[in-house]
Amino acid sequence: MRTIRRPPTSHPWNREPLGQRTIHALPPFVLGGSVVYASAPSRQEAGPCLALALLRALARLDPRWSAPPDENELILHKSALGGPHLHVGDSEGPSLSFSHGKGLLWAAMSDRGSVGIDVAYPEEFTGDYPFARAFTTEELDSAGALCPSDTPRGAALIWAAKEASVKATGAGFNSFDPLEVRVGTPLFREQGILFEVRADRPISTWVRTEGGGWLSVALP
Repeated sequence: MRTIRRPPTSHPWNREPLGQRTIHALPPFVLGGSVVYASAPSRQEAGPCLALALLRALARLDPRWSAPPDENELILHKSALGGPHLHVGDSEGPSLSFSHGKGLLWAAMSDRGSVGIDVAYPEEFTGDYPFARAFTTEELDSAGALCPSDTPRGAALIWAAKEASVKATGAGFNSFDPLEVRVGTPLFREQGILFEVRADRPISTWVRTEGGGWLSVALP
């Protein structure tokens, strides 16, 4: 298990004004809990710095959480399956998930259970992409209805929902075949699209547009 510690206060990342970054909070009715998410340029130590910024934001929404007085107490453990586990001192922190896309690292944090995040873009689903190995016929029909005449964009939408959902189980696609993860009927909300995804349990998954692609956040 890999451990990544918070960089010291003198590190350039800590001198950067993280407070100026946009940290988004999902309304509780969307997924049923406090969820915050944000992005930063994908570079060394981006993960710990995003984790600290999100923990501070989550603490403002949920008094059960607080950022440590000593920032070096924030520790990220990377499991054998690749999922992040956050510890604050000797205590386990809130659920955390990461996703890379187009030079950015995205992170989501939840006050309960586990959380998953994913970004997907249409260019990942062009050429000889094996659609039949990743999507059911019903999912491809849904993708076509949501993104008419744009198969790559529709596929990216459904895939973002699948990927975030399996991350929310804590296992990712290490334990699932893509066809075992079923994306249900979309429900349109003001902030995006809500799906119930079936993996080893029902998972609520919210998707919105992001930079020509899709951003998805999931909670079991």
